[in-house]
Amino acid sequence: MNELLEIKKLSVDFLTDKENFIAVNKVSFDIQNNEIFGLVGESGSGKSTIVKSILKILPAPGIISNGEILFNGNDILPLDEEEMSELRWKNISIVKQKALNSLNPLLKIKKQIVDTLISHQFIEQFEIDNKCNELIDMVGIDRTYLNSYPHELSGGMRQRVVIAIALALNPKLIIMDEPTTALDVVIEKDIILKILELKEKLGFSILFITHDLELILEFADRVGVMKNGYLTDLDSSNIIKKGGNHKYTSKLINSIPKLNKTIESKESVSENPIIQISNLTKIYQKQSKFFSSEGLKALNDISFNLYENEIIGLVGESGSGKSTIAKILTKLIEYEKGSVKFNNVELSKLKGRNKTLSFRKNIQMVFQDPFASLNSFHTVYNHLSRSILIHMPLSGYSKKEKKEVIRQEILKKLGEVGLSPAESFINKYPHEMSGGERQRISLARALIANPKVIIADEPTSMLDMSIRMEILNLFKKLNQDKNISIIFITHDIASACTLSDRIIILKNGKIVEKGKPEKIINHPKHEYSKLLISSCQPGWFTKNSIA
Repeated sequence: MNELLEIKKLSVDFLTDKENFIAVNKVSFDIQNNEIFGLVGESGSGKSTIVKSILKILPAPGIISNGEILFNGNDILPLDEEEMSELRWKNISIVKQKALNSLNPLLKIKKQIVDTLISHQFIEQFEIDNKCNELIDMVGIDRTYLNSYPHELSGGMRQRVVIAIALALNPKLIIMDEPTTALDVVIEKDIILKILELKEKLGFSILFITHDLELILEFADRVGVMKNGYLTDLDSSNIIKKGGNHKYTSKLINSIPKLNKTIESKESVSENPIIQISNLTKIYQKQSKFFSSEGLKALNDISFNLYENEIIGLVGESGSGKSTIAKILTKLIEYEKGSVKFNNVELSKLKGRNKTLSFRKNIQMVFQDPFASLNSFHTVYNHLSRSILIHMPLSGYSKKEKKEVIRQEILKKLGEVGLSPAESFINKYPHEMSGGERQRISLARALIANPKVIIADEPTSMLDMSIRMEILNLFKKLNQDKNISIIFITHDIASACTLSDRIIILKNGKIVEKGKPEKIINHPKHEYSKLLISSCQPGWFTKNSIA
């Protein structure tokens, strides 16, 4: 028997006063010794619920209502917390999506590794330094960073530290829960190659959780596909690449954005800039002993225009400055140097609450996480009616008339974002909708203000491939039908090239290259641009990559 982990007909329910929500429905799969098993699906498909069930950290009101979870042939569901704590880290460890959330910002890297070592096993003091050095060497980080705090490391380095901690007790199975989601494709590739190199050396198995089918097909032995709590497909990577055994798998494969498929160029883009950014610099000033007296320079002399009816893709890794630009444009933060104008009005001159609120009607945000941006206790009607009351003049209507106007406006906006029949969505709660439907609700809420500009901050990063393409097409349609300018923020250059009229590539707070997608893809000038493009090409992983 080579099965290290066996999931047998696992069902997980979330019990509420109103209903019993089935998050995982009779899912079965196994992971062999020294195997990489990929589990793919959009947010809400049940992937992370399975992980929490394996580790027995399922939050209330979630319960495992059916099934077995066997590790090395032993059912772990009857184990108490003390027995499970012995199993965790020593036998099963986890690398989570956001390294900053996994690391204590107040502790140096070495201290965090040491805490893991001494919490789960006896280790002599003289062995600690050697073990820390061994682990940090193993993940390819200079030993000097052992004395650094997490914020002093790049996103990729922080993720390597989390991997080092996961390896500290030589586990047999490592669960990788979206470990590269916030990283650009260059760093993502480096992290994956390092993980695979360590797997070859140490012989552990991997359960790799992701929404990115294209990524996992590069290196997984087998792949399972999740949809609405069901395991809809399971086969070798080679079979899944060819479309798998289910129409949903085939749809995912056909939706993978290709760099050689760029959008048709618009007949014309306005020459009137709606946003003008000139020599913009943003410095996060010293707030504690952790930051240097010079502060953190998030943006360094940034200049670009956004024209009417244009879509710009801002591409870069976490920390490159993309979201800082979005916060400045929505007046969530101020800027120290440079100029930022909307319709020739300097943003820094818009003072006071009334002027700020009036301005924000013009620029609306759609955020990355459709779970976090929607209140789980409010219906679609609640979410959208509140925005209508803020942005639409309704003072001349009676109470009855106002209610009907609000309802009709909600139905109109739901139709504009492709939710049909609109009546069926108006009383739904977020958990009753898919990730793509929730993101459409977020977009409908933004449209209520009739904005001139929409800033979409990683709006597709938590969605599966097919829904990602649907959302990209929706942005494109709104741009064409309503002449809305769009700033599309992403670390995925392939998606940016699929949607955008122009691409701006950011690295460490600076613009390193900008131009039309076709020009950047075919004739990249900056080394970072070349790395981004080469890392997106199919077939980048071979066994020789980790030799």
